[in-house]
Amino acid sequence: MRKLAVLAPFAGLAALGALTAAPAGAAAPATNGQITFARQIPTGGADVFIASPDGTQVQQVPLVYPAENFGIPRWSPDGSQLLISNVLRFDTAGNLLPFRPATVGVDGSNFNLLQPPGAPFDMACFGGWYPDATRLLCGYGEGPPGVFSIRASDGGDPARLTTYPFGTNCNTCDEATDVSPDGTRFVFLRFKRENAANFRQEQVALFVENINGTGLRQITPYGLAAPHEAASARWSPDGKEIISETTHGRLFVVHPDGSGLRMIPLQTGTTSYFAFEPDWSPNGTQIVFCMYINGQEDIYTANADGSNVRQVTNTPAMENGPDWGRSAVAP
Repeated sequence: MRKLAVLAPFAGLAALGALTAAPAGAAAPATNGQITFARQIPTGGADVFIASPDGTQVQQVPLVYPAENFGIPRWSPDGSQLLISNVLRFDTAGNLLPFRPATVGVDGSNFNLLQPPGAPFDMACFGGWYPDATRLLCGYGEGPPGVFSIRASDGGDPARLTTYPFGTNCNTCDEATDVSPDGTRFVFLRFKRENAANFRQEQVALFVENINGTGLRQITPYGLAAPHEAASARWSPDGKEIISETTHGRLFVVHPDGSGLRMIPLQTGTTSYFAFEPDWSPNGTQIVFCMYINGQEDIYTANADGSNVRQVTNTPAMENGPDWGRSAVAP
């Protein structure tokens, strides 16, 4: 799974400060259409924020433990909670504790650290929630590595869905990234190291599988999708396409059966950019993504065809994992 490291192209950004946000403890509304994301802390870990798609109403979600450096937040299906994929904890002697996911209310209430029985030191739930909110999609980095589902309430009842086929010498192995809107399938990234002495030569392919662990299908060739720490793949709201990023920081979509692969030409006015970790708006007409451009990495939105690129955040800190909320919550 993801380690305590800084993404190489953006190493200088992680050591810089962040912009001022709403004070910790301020209630963050959980209405349809808000974006949640993580912002790395210079001393380690990451804070979690919620913002409107135009970049206004930025509010920090108070956390008992910060997210791990590359930990990300994911909206619950009803918009009332966030899943933190893995949090950063230390014991009283300063030793790193096992990576574990947590759920929390959008105002910081009801922080719930999940402790799956038998989980290895290295795990994270980047795959988010099942549509009925009963389970979470996670990746285990050991024992052997693979994709698991766990109960969302307490982390119990872990169920293996994949087994990583290339041994245990991997940086990320199988990384679960999303459950289909109808809850019948999931998408994940499978990392394969071409040169065991150099993790930068890892290659990644996207796979789709039934939620019961059957019907494994590779939908992109190895070497197309990005093999870095902040790689992702997300289902469109209508379930017809999956969006991800290439090794060169270009966004693409592909059908869940592997057909129809096409690039999204982001209209940035320059070819010198690196886009990654895309997600869809609730109605699928827009996308949100991270992008390194003009010497800084921030979160942006655009139309699904790549037009109308708009900046959401403006901070020198490394931000990642944007998730565009799907559901409304009654006030």
